[in-house]
Amino acid sequence: MVLWCNEKKSDHVPVKDKVVTWWIQNVILPKKEIIDKPGFIINTLSGNSQSIYLREFFLSEQLFELIETKIVQRYGDQGRQVLYSAGKKFGYLYASMSNFPTIKNNTKKKFIDFAYFLVRYIETLFAMDVEHEVDIENKIFTISAKDYIICRHNGLGHIMTEGGIAGIWAYVVQDQTVEGIQNECQGRGDQRCRIICAPEEILKNKISNFYHEKSLHDQKFNNIYKTLNEIRKSTYSSNSLNDLINAGFFKYRGGVLSYNNMRFFAFDSHLLYLLDEEIVKLDGGEQILFDACFEFGKLLRETYGGTNYQKFIPDFFSALGFGDILVINSNKLRIASFFYPWTIFSKQSKYIIFRGIMSGFVSGSLGRNVQFNNVNVEIRNNLTLTISV
Repeated sequence: MVLWCNEKKSDHVPVKDKVVTWWIQNVILPKKEIIDKPGFIINTLSGNSQSIYLREFFLSEQLFELIETKIVQRYGDQGRQVLYSAGKKFGYLYASMSNFPTIKNNTKKKFIDFAYFLVRYIETLFAMDVEHEVDIENKIFTISAKDYIICRHNGLGHIMTEGGIAGIWAYVVQDQTVEGIQNECQGRGDQRCRIICAPEEILKNKISNFYHEKSLHDQKFNNIYKTLNEIRKSTYSSNSLNDLINAGFFKYRGGVLSYNNMRFFAFDSHLLYLLDEEIVKLDGGEQILFDACFEFGKLLRETYGGTNYQKFIPDFFSALGFGDILVINSNKLRIASFFYPWTIFSKQSKYIIFRGIMSGFVSGSLGRNVQFNNVNVEIRNNLTLTISV
């Protein structure tokens, strides 16, 4: 049986206005996305009544475009597999942490209702004009959208499109053999982006070549995660994302959050850790990833147009969920983030993406090469991350 869950479009209300209204009524007002605390972006989108508080980042899709493009240019199909693996691991872990409904412990109606809510949520930040189809018996999920983040420009989308969606669907149908394939993409000249997720035995009948990843983390939200990521009062940063939206610094229109025409989206903080962990497995992958993030940091500085990095970094990145940030320029240049999002990967992470972005931004501001190569991680009742030159 195939169940269609498409939103019925009104003849009188523009789609983009319906998306904004839905976001306000279903996400902002019920506090499913907490964006009014400096240093913190919190997602409470959960599959049941249990309280879930997951730390998120907001970052530009251009960062991920650069990462995907440079990895694929350097490593070809091997790079595509690594990006897909990171994305699928991320999607599966995010769904697990959020305790999303699964076909094993929910009625069809609850499962379908949640699928509808999740797709509408995707439409608020990741894409436009989203349609989806659910075939529960065969564990097939198909989603079609316009202007899906990242892939709409680079024609890839292995992280958030194929991998991320496949990981979420693999979790909710409780089948790690589920894989995803994007058989249409605006970035490759198609009218829409279209992704099919299904168990590999079924997918083989539709397409002969797709990526595989079955080493997936099934982790639950617990008191350790909650304690280390608890919302705390910031000392050095005073702006929340909500403040910057209200001030017009960021704009939210028709499902798109942007800063100076640079599109931003939210994602669970595990993603940056997983990208670090997967890409370093490639020979020379750490440097390629750092260089891509460095390039994005310089691009962001050019978009900003100023050179006052000591003010911009705490104001901007704290509002995007990177913790309470302090830039220290005595003896040696350091950037400290108090309450940086903690995960089970925090202790061993090299924080390549954060270091690369900060290095590029500060280099562009000072007009000379600055690289934050040193990392200090302190974990007590929260995570303090300090990077230095």
